[in-house]
Amino acid sequence: LGLVGLAAAAAFDIDAHDAVGQTCASALDREATRQVKRLFRGLDASEVAGWGHQVDDTFPGVSRMHFQVHDDRNGQPWCGPAEGRVAHCPDGVCLLNAIKHFYGKILSDEGRKTDYPAIDYDKVEKGVKFTDADAVKMLINLLGDLHQPLHVGFASDDNGHATQVRFRGKQMTLYDFWDKGISETIREEEAGFWLGGWTHVRAIRDEFEKDKEAWKRDGAFKSFERWLEETVQFACSVAYVHPAGPKLGGPNVEQGKVIDIDDGAYNAWKDKWLRQILLAGERVAIVLNDILDAKGAAKLHEGTGVKTQADAEKAKMEAEWEKERVAKRAEERAQRGMLPSFSMNVFATNLGIACVVVPLFLLFVQHGLNPKVHMELIKALLDGSGSNGASSGGGGRPGKRFE
Repeated sequence: LGLVGLAAAAAFDIDAHDAVGQTCASALDREATRQVKRLFRGLDASEVAGWGHQVDDTFPGVSRMHFQVHDDRNGQPWCGPAEGRVAHCPDGVCLLNAIKHFYGKILSDEGRKTDYPAIDYDKVEKGVKFTDADAVKMLINLLGDLHQPLHVGFASDDNGHATQVRFRGKQMTLYDFWDKGISETIREEEAGFWLGGWTHVRAIRDEFEKDKEAWKRDGAFKSFERWLEETVQFACSVAYVHPAGPKLGGPNVEQGKVIDIDDGAYNAWKDKWLRQILLAGERVAIVLNDILDAKGAAKLHEGTGVKTQADAEKAKMEAEWEKERVAKRAEERAQRGMLPSFSMNVFATNLGIACVVVPLFLLFVQHGLNPKVHMELIKALLDGSGSNGASSGGGGRPGKRFE
């Protein structure tokens, strides 16, 4: 079974995962929010949105956890009923199994008894290990993937990687169009909308309430299975079907043909794509509220066991910053140890200011701030000066007495 495109793909792009995280954050209970901050050392769900991409870049085998590839090439029907659908999941490494695994692992680490599928991490990628905090981050990322329709697609077109489309003169795969083409266009053309409050859970409140009731009624695993089935049906009826009518996947589709996506098709798909983001976010919140509101959540360990290339680059950058900081502090200490230089211009300016300010200050100290007193003093000085002038000239009237 060829899975050509999976190693290079990691679900919705980082900004779309960030939007999922923001919807989730708006629906989290207070205690769940506190535990998220503790486990992620101050970060929230949206701020770890790109973590899955970073892990895949460092450990390519982990990318298999992000996909549920349905086999339609060995007698299995394309977009057939769920009971007859066969997923390619070697070693138990595929999307639905991974979600159940990490959810069960977290509950087990909290002390809750539960049966869940095991995954041998060495069969995923040698050397990869997941802490409790990593497991929560994987759940956030994988539940987002569960709502990207071409992450649950079919093998015959490699989950949309083998289908080529053209949008506004740019050719890309159908997978890439759903993964990042729509989100990039919205961010470029509708930045105000993208940065606004559209990701708040109130935008999908009715579905949120229904999903919470179904979670209580059916439990986690049945809910995960239902969400998967909904996304498969979305892929078959929306993502694999051009809004103008023709199918983009399946046994009768012409291979190698480039399908044009006009603005009408883009707008028809855009609103449905946005709804998938909101659905993913409110459902991530339901899962996190379940696992992090429990008393056992305090037993979960923070920190990560997965060292990615991004982590190494960040550590290198921080080391450079620290080196620059130390050098700057040494330079500042050296400057403080030097005698200040003497400037004649500065000295003369300060002296002139002192000649005016100091006498005025002494005047105010001795005679107070009453302006009448100051006027009488000035008048007396002027009169006294005139009297002295008359005496020195000889003869003339005596100076006027100060009254």
